[in-house]
Amino acid sequence: MSKKVFISFGIVIVFLAVIVPFLVFDSNGAADSNGQEVPAGLKTGQELFEINCGTCHTLYAAGTDGNYGPDLDELLAPTGPPEGPKAASTIKGTKGRVLNAIEHGIDSELPGRMPAGILNSVQAHEVAEFVATVAGRG
Repeated sequence: MSKKVFISFGIVIVFLAVIVPFLVFDSNGAADSNGQEVPAGLKTGQELFEINCGTCHTLYAAGTDGNYGPDLDELLAPTGPPEGPKAASTIKGTKGRVLNAIEHGIDSELPGRMPAGILNSVQAHEVAEFVATVAGRG
């Protein structure tokens, strides 16, 4: 074989091994790189959700595509307008629902269901506030 073939082969290998993955994968490695930008007060809840809940649950604002639990954008989508006097009460009700699920679990006696107490109380409130505010609004 000639040098030309080896050089061409080397270029193809470099392209496939280095350039393609660089173009395909997010180079900054941030956990929230696929998530939606949220207000500063919801950032902690977003991060906690990504780490503790995102494997199971889909939530657009967190950039998660869970493969086991329900899609929270569908399950918790608000029925009313996202703003106005009724929005605050809707968010409060949804927060209570999410908080209850985190604290008590969902069918936690059954194998493979959501267990109770995944997060401590402060973390649970952060995640519940985040989910209640963003679910179904993406």
